[in-house]
Amino acid sequence: MPARPKSTHTGVSQPNIILLEEYDALAAAISSALKKFAPQHVGAIARTVKELEKLSAESSPELFILDVDPPWSGITTCLEQLRDSHPGARALVIGTVIPPEIAAERGSFGGLQFVEKPFELAAFGAAVQALLGPWRENESRGTLRAVGTIDLVLLHCAAGANVILEVRSRARVGEIHIAAGQVSHADTGKRKGEDALAEMLTWPKVHLSEKKLSGPKRRTIGSEWPALIVEALREFQAEAVEPARPQPRVAEPKVGKKIVVIDDTEMLLIFVEDVLASAAPDWQITTATNGNEGLREIERVNPDLVLLDYSLPDFNGDEVCRRMLENQQTARVPVLMMSGHVQQMAATAARFPNVVATIEKPFLSDALVDLVRRTLASGKRVIEGVPPPPAYSAPITEPVVPAPPKEEVAPEPLVPPPPPPPPRQVISLEPKRRVRPEPVAPPPAPAPVKLAEKISPPERAPGVVTTPTLAPTQAHLERHVPIPITPPTVRVAPTDGNGAILGLFLEVLSMQLTSQLQMGAIRARPASLTASLRLQSAAARNAIPAEIGFQIGTAQFSGEGRISALRLVPTSKPLQPTQMRNAFEIGGVAVIPNDTRARVQLTPAGTTPMTMELIAHLELSAVELNSSFQVSQLLLDWPTNAVRVTLNPKAPEQTAAKFEMWVEKLDSTGRIAELLLSPIRPAR
Repeated sequence: MPARPKSTHTGVSQPNIILLEEYDALAAAISSALKKFAPQHVGAIARTVKELEKLSAESSPELFILDVDPPWSGITTCLEQLRDSHPGARALVIGTVIPPEIAAERGSFGGLQFVEKPFELAAFGAAVQALLGPWRENESRGTLRAVGTIDLVLLHCAAGANVILEVRSRARVGEIHIAAGQVSHADTGKRKGEDALAEMLTWPKVHLSEKKLSGPKRRTIGSEWPALIVEALREFQAEAVEPARPQPRVAEPKVGKKIVVIDDTEMLLIFVEDVLASAAPDWQITTATNGNEGLREIERVNPDLVLLDYSLPDFNGDEVCRRMLENQQTARVPVLMMSGHVQQMAATAARFPNVVATIEKPFLSDALVDLVRRTLASGKRVIEGVPPPPAYSAPITEPVVPAPPKEEVAPEPLVPPPPPPPPRQVISLEPKRRVRPEPVAPPPAPAPVKLAEKISPPERAPGVVTTPTLAPTQAHLERHVPIPITPPTVRVAPTDGNGAILGLFLEVLSMQLTSQLQMGAIRARPASLTASLRLQSAAARNAIPAEIGFQIGTAQFSGEGRISALRLVPTSKPLQPTQMRNAFEIGGVAVIPNDTRARVQLTPAGTTPMTMELIAHLELSAVELNSSFQVSQLLLDWPTNAVRVTLNPKAPEQTAAKFEMWVEKLDSTGRIAELLLSPIRPAR
């Protein structure tokens, strides 16, 4: 979304979305997302506050997107000017977390809307679509003309700023000090601390400016300052409610389809509710922000359809589906699941018969409305496999002698209990603390012997160490217990070269970019547990078919936490290379802290992940043979954590990029589950 030409006579449409973003990588990522969420709108990027003011003066933007983390100097004055020049425009602020009690009370009230870092792409897209879509029909909601003291306080808190906010209202003047994103002091001349803050929050028609907070920080307000803002918000919202006016006739109640929407993202709920209400004004829409509240609303409303997010704060969508099935009153209510967790959503739809449709987040309004219409029209309220509720019977008025009590038998569950829910796919601002596995001592093994071109039977192979079988004991004979027999194992080492090249396909979990769009760290996991291996030893190659693959086994680690050895188990099937994919579809964006001027973290969309091949040079230290003298395992030393990564396995290895590899996570069996790759820059 490049900035448009300055001239208005070039034939190019003027921008109606302006993004304030300093970092090229993040600007490119957000611009890419805007092309999907707002394909009919034209965008421009401002790298500074001055450039934002200039772009806004040359056009008539509908939406400003302001990334305020890290903070911008002069943003307060800029918003004051935009409030006067573009009062009907909306503004979406990207920043760090604001106090949750304020967010819960504020909702969509106020002149600025907020998306908190880390944010899901679906939440960002819903906010953009809501502000550009249904909100346009209500000029009094969430426009810049409503920007006031609370909005600016929250903006500087979201920026983590150190600033003094100067507030003027007629003849009154006051200051609000914000230190590291927390309100620390307020002063109106006559009042100080909490009383001064509470007074300034209620001043009408304020004019705001800012200056840098320097010197010793004054603290007359403690951590309870969010409660003062919540109280002021409640007063403003009460005053905003218009008094009831006499109507010429009583509005008829809605009689259309009943829909319950369950999602914990405030802006997405607003977006979905507004879109559905605009598409079919007769539809009766009820919203809920968590699973428990949603279940209560479903039981109360008895809806024709439930729109359900998979990831919820109390329990996930699969648990909502299970509880709906267990309740006779809600068991036959169909569910349309909406989520960015594509695999978990598909698994839920396969397990629970009440999930009749799914839609992947983020989605456009037309796609959602079309799917809701088709789902309602399909008449899937009669769900296959779910028995109908018992027929209604009139209450009995005559006394009835109760029958003898029967032994109650617990009914069989309709569906098996769901597995533990996966973690929420949110892009974390805090980098994962590297927990390196503790070094694992290898099990004692017999001394290796040399690998011959042809291995003799056990009785003729000199130096072969054989593990003896267990002799039967009297206890085994008396109890007729099967005798455990350990097959003999031969462990040998090659003598004609021990070089080995490992090829492992990886699936990208996240990718970091510098502000110059250079590659940063990559977090990945094995796309398959099968790897390729090229061996230097001719004897080993003769003993192992070249076309087979190797199953990744357990890993061992050095005292520094670096992988030192890896076990591979030959497979009986030919190697099937993983299909490569070099496209990276952005699914989420975050700025990495402590390095905010250099790093942007991108996560891919869940449906088509990026794949690449890791190439590592290892050393074959031993070949373990089973009792029939077939290869059972290879033990390879991992001498260095320098590897190469390529998106084209057919290209020469020298063209692959160099990375330093660290194992971030192991699975329950000790195999590699997640890797962190850091680029190795060439020496200058």
